[in-house]
Amino acid sequence: MADRLVTDIGGFEAGEVPKEERPPLFWQRQLMAVFNLLWRERGILNLDEFRRKMEEFSPTDYARLGFYDRRLEGVIGLLEEKGVLTAQEVEARAQQILREGRDGRTS
Repeated sequence: MADRLVTDIGGFEAGEVPKEERPPLFWQRQLMAVFNLLWRERGILNLDEFRRKMEEFSPTDYARLGFYDRRLEGVIGLLEEKGVLTAQEVEARAQQILREGRDGRTS
């Protein structure tokens, strides 16, 4: 029998499922919009390769990262694989936004 993939968690004890509704944060909504743009509109990503990225996480990383964090890491990883951008470029831009704000003006 083949080893289970990190995403194959069926049958494992997972504890209680939180029932409170938590609306997505701004960056989470933006991430899903970018993903849909890259997938549906531009054809840069596809769901099979995205699933592969999710399955490549180590069990520790998969458990440590949340739903949106795994997706963010997966999208960045795929864009890096395809030579579109690097994780360092994403990090540099994120730091710039944190310093200057989204509109690029310093406070």
